[in-house]
Amino acid sequence: MEHILRCNALKCRKELGDRALVTTCSHIFCTDCASRLGLTNPSGSHEHRNSCLACGSHLTNPDDAVVTNLNPSEDYKTSVLSGLSPNVIIECASRALSFWAYQTTQEIVYQEYLGKTLTEKYSNLSVHLDKVINEANSQISTLQNKIANLNVDQENLGRKNDELAQAFKEKNRKLLQTQELYDKLKRKAMMGQMQDAAENAVDSTLNATT
Repeated sequence: MEHILRCNALKCRKELGDRALVTTCSHIFCTDCASRLGLTNPSGSHEHRNSCLACGSHLTNPDDAVVTNLNPSEDYKTSVLSGLSPNVIIECASRALSFWAYQTTQEIVYQEYLGKTLTEKYSNLSVHLDKVINEANSQISTLQNKIANLNVDQENLGRKNDELAQAFKEKNRKLLQTQELYDKLKRKAMMGQMQDAAENAVDSTLNATT
């Protein structure tokens, strides 16, 4: 599978299309980033061109940063190296392959670092999750103990309530008995008073007649 080139600006890293800017320090940027970084100045003002964002190399020569077509036509492929000596052709091909090897190595390093970072974050999240789970289990256990204690307290209160209800019934029964006895005594006292009044009335009548 052919390696896919990506913009070397770490905040961009988008997949490159047909055109991109390549540098002699073996870096490549999308045209948007190259323009934003000031790498696409006309050849006449190359001395004002910024340094490479990826490595900081000074791009002072006109050909240090060139916009190229990543998907050239067949005619371009036929003519681009035509007329050059075999040594120059081999040197160009060697440097192009070195560029690809460097890009591939950098991508591998980036992916390895990305994988390492994700692994560390996953490990930290896993530890944090375990901590949260343990704290949640501890809180659940504490709440379950509180619920159990509340259930025991509720049972004790229920028994006390039953005892108090029974005692209330007993006292109420004794109160009714006392009230009934009081009513009987009251009626008896009233009957005695009525008898005494009647006897007094009879005596008074007899005395008056005599």
